[in-house]
Amino acid sequence: MRSTKIALWALASALVSSTASADGLPSQMRWMAYPSDSSGYAQAIAIGNMLKERENTRVAVMPGQNDIARLTPLKAGQAGYCMCGIAAYYSTEGVTNFAAPGWGPLPLRLIMSKIDGSGVGFATRGDAGIDTAADLYGKRVPHVRAAAALNVPMNSVLAFGDLSRDDVVTVDYSGFTASWDGVINNQSDVAFATTLTPKSSQLAAGPAGIRWIPLPHDDEEGWARMQATAPYLSKRIVTHASGLSEGESFEGAGYPYPFLVTTQNQSEEEVYALTKAMVENHDDYKDAAPGAEGWALEVQELEWVIPYHEGTIRYFQEAGIWTNEADEHNTRLIERQQVLAEAWSTFTDNAAEEGEAFATAWMNAREKALEAVGLPVVFD
Repeated sequence: MRSTKIALWALASALVSSTASADGLPSQMRWMAYPSDSSGYAQAIAIGNMLKERENTRVAVMPGQNDIARLTPLKAGQAGYCMCGIAAYYSTEGVTNFAAPGWGPLPLRLIMSKIDGSGVGFATRGDAGIDTAADLYGKRVPHVRAAAALNVPMNSVLAFGDLSRDDVVTVDYSGFTASWDGVINNQSDVAFATTLTPKSSQLAAGPAGIRWIPLPHDDEEGWARMQATAPYLSKRIVTHASGLSEGESFEGAGYPYPFLVTTQNQSEEEVYALTKAMVENHDDYKDAAPGAEGWALEVQELEWVIPYHEGTIRYFQEAGIWTNEADEHNTRLIERQQVLAEAWSTFTDNAAEEGEAFATAWMNAREKALEAVGLPVVFD
């Protein structure tokens, strides 16, 4: 039964990209993206317009209101690509919303990412007396219900300061906006977001102003602890952030948003052609949407947390940027996906639990499988 399902999935993925043109791109493509008022959607439209003009390929960009809605069509073969955010990485790990029947680890492959001078950061009020991550000791730190994308990074900045939740006062919030209002209203002491967001601008405009907690790039032990908790965070020199004057910057963190992913079953020829078109026609769309300049070849991060598709690797090799180190890292990521896939298959063959009990049992099985081969668990 499982092999039949896999075969049907592969067939559906192929049908999404049918009617290929001579250069490897199909005449039509379907991409999933964030809602239509998001920067990710705007950038998908900009790239789609370029593909229509340059490659005679029409891209239908379909907005999804949440992570499950964006990734379900990709998983089912009803869409070929997703202009996604960090939840796509969670899906490859089979955690959070994806630790559920019908999901589990999703074997995604990365194509390209948008990376620019903004980042993600940990903001405090200017009068909070927090100058380093270690200064969070004893402070009020938020936990947002059912929001791993916010809580995992918050735990990571504590780890950077050699702290844990035992060293702070946890304040529970219902959502992202509430967690920022907590800092603005002096009910908590730190909040997490991209460094350019309306809520950080609101904090910066307040009487106390804003301070972004620096993450010094030469603090190797701090970064090792942070990335053990949130491996998708990378070093960034942040030049665009609420409260920064022109010419100012700080050593902080970031991860790509948005980034373009597909499944492991997608055609190498198609992905190669898509990568080539996105790189070589970057000038056509870099000014067509805010942030689109960040798709340039020279800023791509070659060693991240989702393995690159073989079609993209082929183009990067031809462009001369793919390294032996990147190749070894990519192989390790694929091997990790294989360990998780095997663990999921074994677990679901015998699982009798439902609801939260299912997720708990899977996370325990996942942990044992990763530890058995010496791989970091990351999510527990």
